[in-house]
Amino acid sequence: MNTFLGLGSNVDDRLLNLNQAIEIISNDQNIELLSLSNFYESPPMYDLSLNSFLNGVIKVDTSYSPIELLDKIKKIERMMGRKKSKQRYSNRPIDIDILCCGSTTVETAELVVPHPHIKERKFVLKPWSDIDSDYIIANENRKIKELLDLTSDSSKLKKIYT
Repeated sequence: MNTFLGLGSNVDDRLLNLNQAIEIISNDQNIELLSLSNFYESPPMYDLSLNSFLNGVIKVDTSYSPIELLDKIKKIERMMGRKKSKQRYSNRPIDIDILCCGSTTVETAELVVPHPHIKERKFVLKPWSDIDSDYIIANENRKIKELLDLTSDSSKLKKIYT
């Protein structure tokens, strides 16, 4: 199933963190890396006291179900030093979000797919538009490039080449 993942890092060597996460993901025998966006530096969105983020989006093909993929992603985040925090938003070496899984929709306590905040996050929409600007998210009637044009997120992104 074609799946899009959003990746972010805002501590230590952010570019190294993102590339390491992508390498771990692509080394999984049940995941094939199809596309990789440019990376973009962006200010924190919800807690402005946090460090700036480096974000990107990857497109993968996977035989994992969304819940199985979530389990794999959480293991990668822990392995890379992400700590559980009572705060919803915190500085972290890696954050990996399942943005969408083909036309599949999921709504559980642990996972909502498509990700419910895609439309409000320029740091997701811009890198996603780099690799598949015509993609239409399940339950959405607009292409990624249209959502990017319509987002209320006015933050400035700085392009960092991969």
